Amino acid sequence: MQEDFFDKLEEVEDIERKINELRREIERHNLLYYQKTAPEISDFEYDRMVKELEQLEAEYPQYRQEISPTVKVSSDLTGEGQVRPHLERMYSLDNAYSLEEVQAFFAKIALEEGAYPQVVLEHKLDGFSINLFYENGQLQYATTRGNGFEGEDVTTNVRTIACIPQKIDFRGRVEIRGEIFFPVAEFARMNAEREENGDNLFANPRNAAAGTIKLKDSALVAERKLTAFFYATGLLEGEEIATQMELLKFLQDNGFPVNPESRLVSDFAGMEAYCDKWDEQRFTLPWEIDGIVIKINERKLQEKLGYTAKSPKWAIAYKFKAVEKETELLAVDFQVGRTGAVTPRATLAPVQLAGTTVTHATLHNADEIRRLDLHLGDIVTVIKSGEIIPKVTGVRAEKRKTGAKAVLFPENCPVCGTELHREVEGAIYYCNNIDCPAQVHRRLTHFASREAVDIEGLGEKLVEQLIDNGLIKRIEDIYSLDFAAVAALERQAAKSVENLKAAIEKSKLQKFSKLLFGFGIRHVGDKTAKVLVQHFGNIEAFTSATVDDFLEVEEVGEKIALSLVEFFANEKNRAMIHSLEEAGVVLRQEETLLGTKLAGKTFLVTGTLENYSRQQIKSAIEAEGGRILSSVSKNLDYLVVGENPGSKVKKAEKLENVKIIGEQEIEEMLK
Repeated sequence: MQEDFFDKLEEVEDIERKINELRREIERHNLLYYQKTAPEISDFEYDRMVKELEQLEAEYPQYRQEISPTVKVSSDLTGEGQVRPHLERMYSLDNAYSLEEVQAFFAKIALEEGAYPQVVLEHKLDGFSINLFYENGQLQYATTRGNGFEGEDVTTNVRTIACIPQKIDFRGRVEIRGEIFFPVAEFARMNAEREENGDNLFANPRNAAAGTIKLKDSALVAERKLTAFFYATGLLEGEEIATQMELLKFLQDNGFPVNPESRLVSDFAGMEAYCDKWDEQRFTLPWEIDGIVIKINERKLQEKLGYTAKSPKWAIAYKFKAVEKETELLAVDFQVGRTGAVTPRATLAPVQLAGTTVTHATLHNADEIRRLDLHLGDIVTVIKSGEIIPKVTGVRAEKRKTGAKAVLFPENCPVCGTELHREVEGAIYYCNNIDCPAQVHRRLTHFASREAVDIEGLGEKLVEQLIDNGLIKRIEDIYSLDFAAVAALERQAAKSVENLKAAIEKSKLQKFSKLLFGFGIRHVGDKTAKVLVQHFGNIEAFTSATVDDFLEVEEVGEKIALSLVEFFANEKNRAMIHSLEEAGVVLRQEETLLGTKLAGKTFLVTGTLENYSRQQIKSAIEAEGGRILSSVSKNLDYLVVGENPGSKVKKAEKLENVKIIGEQEIEEMLK
């Protein structure tokens, strides 16, 4: 795809137009990468474009602009959160893709200074930059890098990350800087869960970290188990630190996690050995790295060398080349998940890639198959850089055999034959037959799992036995099981059957939110299920709710709302609900000892409150019977306004029924 762009660029004779086209394309990719966390190209391809633009601007200075992407830090500001200025600017690193470039970078400094500088080598984490501000030993706020001069406030979410200290011994004002990231195991777990739920996979850990840290739901952020390493300061008052190694010790002494593999070297040979080592061994680490950051150790020399418009002149990032291999595409199979999502998977001739033997790779969706123009027997390129799951990235069409059969995405479910339907504004195709054999086992196992209804003893193997023997086909069949027939099955002792019977009976009184999660509704995770149940309360409210009703719920977007309406409109699902009620399953919110001061009233919070976090005030309102909405509408009673509110205030002012109140007024209502 990028080759096409550069081919077209070569044909452009007008230099000014060529420069402007490059700028527009770079800005488009900046938006995709930093704000939408949905990159289309690799870092290498992106940097190639920037280098091309830099060369053209140097050659034709009359076309330079102060707002060019070659001189400004790419921005992750979305316009949705509160923005805070950095006390000292945050920069981005210049990249090198060969050790020869690294050698030239430091050789120039050695020539100017008369000696080769000591440098500190650190892993370049595939994560998301963060800035923490402490005063009097207390964490005051956390911001993203933003545009380098200001960042979005993400304090509430950052406080959920266990490794980040809320208090430190150092009492001066200080900005602590580092990288938030996902451990390899947690990233793999999340993507497996998303694949099972029919959600798009995170392309890489950086996208996942960036998307997570900006979520509105801090409880979900906590569940995702982010971690961080720290390596720099911005503002630092009352402390003299002479070297980068001393700075790392200062950070460690104050409770900040520091990468244990950082090393100090005095020559290029040491740099080269370290870079080669981790290029080879990076996949043995419990965190993802995509290169090595190389910094001059002496901070006075750092200050002397200074900065370009966007990068320090005393540090560079050496980027590893993507691990890419060629192999043969043997087959493509289409798997059906428990939500009916159909996902293609490539079977490959075995190939060694990033320390493992790869025989399968993701193809993501129908659009990807069409983009690649895949044919069986093709020689394909497979990559495993910044991803846990191997991915087919290209096809060597020139090596294609005559008569090779094109890979086509099926129009019907590969298991039950039901016509597939594509999600609105999505890339996933679904089988909507809830009795599809491929879905039944996974759906029943999910319903009975500990995270859902928690029927002890009803695990994968027993579910498989029950299905194979015709004892269950649907969720509701669990509550009309013939236990005598179960006892007659192989390896089913009388005691285990009695325990199963008791566990099923107990599950009838399980929390409604767990039952709702157990239904396996597309895009409805356990946290969303809790929020929905808190809002609607009983199954009757769910079955009669419209898309607009669902959209009023905090954290529910259009995709989830449409999925819910579709689920509850399905006659087979309605029949399931009726059967569950007939069996005595409780499909209403559990009784809780809530206050009643705000009963029947609806609230929305905007801006920053002085004495409460957003989640604290919401919890306080809900504890007194109030309901939290997600947007300004005719159903809203009170808009609670703090500092720096968004556009919701103007919308509320146009509605006569909405009362706009401040923090003091909501506190009075809660007393």
